[in-house]
Amino acid sequence: MMVMERMIVYFFVSMGIVIGGSILGGVGYLLTRQAPMYEIELLAPKLKIWGLVGALGGTFDSFMQIERVLEGAFSPIVKQIIYILSAFAGAHVGTKLILWLVQGEQ
Repeated sequence: MMVMERMIVYFFVSMGIVIGGSILGGVGYLLTRQAPMYEIELLAPKLKIWGLVGALGGTFDSFMQIERVLEGAFSPIVKQIIYILSAFAGAHVGTKLILWLVQGEQ
C-alpha cells in the first residue's frame, strides 16, 4: 500500500473510532438513564488517543520504526511520523464533529 493510501485509511479509521465510540457510548448512557449528550461531549475527547492508537495498530510498531534511526534509515521514520499525524488529524476531526453534533465546545 502506498503512503497516501495508508494516510487516508489511518485518518478514517481513527475518525471512525472516535465517532463510533462516542455514539455507542451515548447509547449506553441513554440506556442507563444518564444525559447522553452531556456524556458524549465528555467522552469524545477521551477517545481521541484511542482512535490514534487503534488506527496505527498499537504504538509498538511505530516505536520499532523509530529504532531504525540508529541504523541510519530515515525514510521509515518520516513515513511513520506522517502516519501518526494522519491518524491524529482523523481523531481530531472526529472529536470536533461529535462536539459540533452535540453543540458542545467548538
